[in-house]
Amino acid sequence: MKRSNQQEQDQDFRNVKVRADLDSKLYKNYSGYKPLEQETAVVDTINLPRTDKEIQNFFNQYVTARKPCKILGVSPQNFPRDELKPDKVVNYLPSDEILTVETKKDGGFGSGAKRVKMTFGQFMSKLNQEGEHSLYLTTQYYEDDPNAVDSQTETDEEEKDQILSDGEDSVTFQDMHDDFDQLEGAQEEEDVEDYEEYEMRLRELYQPPMTNLVKTLPETPEFLKYLIPQQINIWIGAASTIYNDDSDNSWLSKFNPNEEKLGLGRNVPGGGSSSGLHHDHADNLYIPVSGRKRFTLFAPSDAAKMYTVGNIREIYASGVIDYVPDSKAPTWRQLRDDGAILAHVYNYLLENPDDHKLNDQEIAEFRKFIESDEMQAEKEPPSGLDPPSFSEIPPSVVHTDKIKNKKIRDQILKISSEKWPLFQSANRLTVELEPGEMLYLPTGWFHEVTSFGDSSKSNDVHVAVNYWFVPPTGHQIDAVYDHKDGYWPKDYELTKKALDWARTEDDDDDDEEE
Repeated sequence: MKRSNQQEQDQDFRNVKVRADLDSKLYKNYSGYKPLEQETAVVDTINLPRTDKEIQNFFNQYVTARKPCKILGVSPQNFPRDELKPDKVVNYLPSDEILTVETKKDGGFGSGAKRVKMTFGQFMSKLNQEGEHSLYLTTQYYEDDPNAVDSQTETDEEEKDQILSDGEDSVTFQDMHDDFDQLEGAQEEEDVEDYEEYEMRLRELYQPPMTNLVKTLPETPEFLKYLIPQQINIWIGAASTIYNDDSDNSWLSKFNPNEEKLGLGRNVPGGGSSSGLHHDHADNLYIPVSGRKRFTLFAPSDAAKMYTVGNIREIYASGVIDYVPDSKAPTWRQLRDDGAILAHVYNYLLENPDDHKLNDQEIAEFRKFIESDEMQAEKEPPSGLDPPSFSEIPPSVVHTDKIKNKKIRDQILKISSEKWPLFQSANRLTVELEPGEMLYLPTGWFHEVTSFGDSSKSNDVHVAVNYWFVPPTGHQIDAVYDHKDGYWPKDYELTKKALDWARTEDDDDDDEEE
């Protein structure tokens, strides 16, 4: 038995050393802002940049510095805050749009949990009228997200009949453009393919049920107009704003040092619901509409201290974090520093070999890499596996200071310091975010988001919208994407054509009606 214990101690020592070595490497690789221990633990707060000078200063101080920032004010200027509030949103966005909705798992949200299908109207009814707290509407597009898991999506048996009887098929982009349905063979086949591509790109950018806002909501806020937008999402859920001792004691009583997440799940002390500690692969502009959010942030340089589900392969200066495709990330596809999937870039280069002057060796290497990537993408991940970008550390460990039961708090601190010894040395930033404010969060920043409902309302519903942008790699505001192949700017040209088409078609329809 003693020998066994000694072997375990030796293995623990080796694991800690490997982790510490990785931590040192990642800390050096990341060139962006790192919160220092002696600095304040609160993010910078500034007024919304409006003038050219203020926009340039924001770019210099936050975008290129890769530094989070709280912004007082909301952009775009015509952002529909009132229309997106819980009591109005179902009349503003298509109520019969069928969506996939996350279900609460282990006391919180994130990934790996079953998703259910229901119409947007049904979802809002469950939150507003029925006081449902176990559902969360998040991004709807998963296919090309490198950190996504093909988790189970089901139609809730209780909702099947309701979905079928609520109306016809869900609202699609064609509903906004009768011309698309009335091609009647007059268009060339190539034009039809263009329209189909346009529709797909618009739904990728304006995530359902936001798709019908393509005409009214700008795709990029003015002060970030130099960034390429990837997605505009709406996030809706419900969480209590009132601290409940009984609720906390209930899940804290399940504390078990021998379980993977200490038996604590995704619960957070003090009320609210958690997203789980994780990072994204795009720059984020987060805009609360109703309720409030508490962000706890850790720099990409502390990625090794976050004990991610996946094994980190590399962290780029931009903050983009790449993972090893292995059993912990079975469908992972390699990224480069601007967040592009490398196989997609190689496909783009191969489609234009003369423009990029590829030699025979490069062509052969690219094709071989793409073939390997396609095999990787076809793999089926184990059911319930979190994306590699999620931390193994439960949210309650991030917020041990809010656990009122001292005995349990001390036990959790002791066990967590043994299980995740580097985490406590990670320097954090905190920010409280309310309607009328925004958070700019560069890619790769780990964040645990606790959501709280509107304390002035009885239904506890919280609503937020966010923009995701392609991570910039350049240091000039007119050249934020500095790869010579021009992959992202070239790709975005087609999205801009789709936007022009959608807005022009709508204007033409209005003119005909007049």
